[in-house]
Amino acid sequence: MLHSRARTLTRFTGLVAAVVTVGLVTACSGPQSSTSVGQDVAKGHVDVAIGYNNNSSWDPLNTGSAFAMSAENHIYEALWDSSPVDRKPYAALAAEMPKDTKALTWTVKLRSGAKWSDGKPVTADDVVFSVNRVLNPQKPVITTAFFSSWLKDAVKVDANTVKIDLKNAFPYALDRFSILKIMPQHVFDGKADDFYADAKNQLGSGPFEIKATEPTSFTSFVLNKDYNGPLHPKVDSMQWNVSVDAAARTSLLTSGVSGVQISDNIPQDTVSALQGKGLTVQGADSMNMLGLAFNTSKAPFNDKRVRQALRMAIDSKKLISVAIAGKGSPASSFLQESSPYYSKASTQYDYNPTQAKKLLQEAGVSNLNLTLLSTNISWTTIAVNAIKQDWAAIGVTANLDVVETATFNTKVAQGDPADVLTFSGNPNQFGTDADLNVRWFYSNANTFMKWNKWGQSPEYAALDAQLTAAEQSDSQKTTDADMKNALNAIADQGVIYPVMHMQLFTAWDGKKLNGIKPLNIPGVYMMDAKLKG
Repeated sequence: MLHSRARTLTRFTGLVAAVVTVGLVTACSGPQSSTSVGQDVAKGHVDVAIGYNNNSSWDPLNTGSAFAMSAENHIYEALWDSSPVDRKPYAALAAEMPKDTKALTWTVKLRSGAKWSDGKPVTADDVVFSVNRVLNPQKPVITTAFFSSWLKDAVKVDANTVKIDLKNAFPYALDRFSILKIMPQHVFDGKADDFYADAKNQLGSGPFEIKATEPTSFTSFVLNKDYNGPLHPKVDSMQWNVSVDAAARTSLLTSGVSGVQISDNIPQDTVSALQGKGLTVQGADSMNMLGLAFNTSKAPFNDKRVRQALRMAIDSKKLISVAIAGKGSPASSFLQESSPYYSKASTQYDYNPTQAKKLLQEAGVSNLNLTLLSTNISWTTIAVNAIKQDWAAIGVTANLDVVETATFNTKVAQGDPADVLTFSGNPNQFGTDADLNVRWFYSNANTFMKWNKWGQSPEYAALDAQLTAAEQSDSQKTTDADMKNALNAIADQGVIYPVMHMQLFTAWDGKKLNGIKPLNIPGVYMMDAKLKG
């Protein structure tokens, strides 16, 4: 929150990632003195370029904004957090890790001396307030869907102790708690939605606090002097500059004194050029996907043989080569191969136009003419044209409807009569557990499921039963087996399914900065970043 300390500081979404096609804003293009808001680089200041806008919701329990979610990993804490680098859980606001994650009641002591960045203590009331927000059925937030089926309540025991009750054992509970960020009741209780969403009002207990922010331009951070937790940031301040234009973003990295030291969202086709200019560029395998969703409310797309035929008619390797410079892999499961929950699906969609033709013939389909709806992101435009060519080779005519992302989202929400959608998405922003990543797409609350009506089918009912069995088991072995069966069913049905998973790239100046590791989600993690010299 923009506040003063006398003490002297002045102090986002949905399924398809919004790509804002605007030029680089002025605040990101001037000399160092104008882009650093008075910060002295020699004292440990880092400038960052972020390929997403900062003008969506900043409510940590109700946003899908790539910019805000990445920033909030630096300013908010959960009871148990996890580093976005390795996703290993650790005690954050909780004094220790839970002793028994299979128990239905967890008694949690808060970290001694934990304070908000306005100097007020973190209390059990703050935890109860935050949990109640997530579990409020009258006013659900984005994160409600990740907790309501298994988390019962949180009850204050004393000022520094909370009792958390689960409805049933939940094998992914510890991982899931990392997205339930604890918010200060004294700041947010009773406030309107737009207050929650405003970046200027954010106030956490984490290592950094927001110093200043300008929509579509920048957000700057300084250390929270009252932070006493387990993390040890090595820079004093940082500014994240909005740079949604890819060419401008990569230019910032190579422009010397007027540039930045690090950037996320590096286009795959610029990796070699940036490395040739002496920058360190590293990628991470991610769930970020190009996927297909079929309109199963209409024939012949309610026949899985047709869906399977269209899927195996796509030359995924060629598509990856032309659309993202080869920096990805054909999907062999709904989850990417680097996921800790990955298992190779029993149904594979290797390129096989002969078998695709055979399946269409078996389904009684010929001269198929369909509409393919897509966003106009540069690489997806290339991808859908490659798909159109591959479908033409098996006698299928695809009419492309390529639109702005906002228009795409509106069309889907309003039930556009398109036959097939291509989409990009990466629910790993919220977590890596298999249940979360599947239900992000396969839920009747999901926009695609409302659009294609598959949630009303007996096949979805069977899948939902498998997922519920997996999440309610108190045996990890049983959970893993049920989830594997669910992933196999998802592959077999091919209703909403990836064509490929992409690598995400981060670039930085290794002569100026170290301690950086690439993420498989949008944004950066600066907790270990250290300036050289």
